Amino acid sequence: MRRLLVVVVLCCGGSALADQASDGRGLLERNCGRCHAVAPGAESPRPQAPNLAIVLQAYPAERLESELSEGIRPKHPDMPQVRFSPSDIASIYYYLHGKTPESEYRRPQ
Repeated sequence: MRRLLVVVVLCCGGSALADQASDGRGLLERNCGRCHAVAPGAESPRPQAPNLAIVLQAYPAERLESELSEGIRPKHPDMPQVRFSPSDIASIYYYLHGKTPESEYRRPQ
């Protein structure tokens, strides 16, 4: 019985993390995908728009959180300034890095 409980907890926990990554990708696709690719190796619909999966992965956790919560400054007139909630930011971060932003903050210096 105890083993079954452990397996159920592990499976459900993994599912929740997969959902968080899927949510992060979906948020980027809905808000940015009209112009930007959001998956590594994909080409952007607009050739001059960089692949966000590559660009945002390079941001340190604090900068990514700041940029996404305040809205990345538009680089051209057609680019909307989208602001994300803290839970949205956590999902986007998990999609990009496979871990939560909190684990980045707690990393030993």
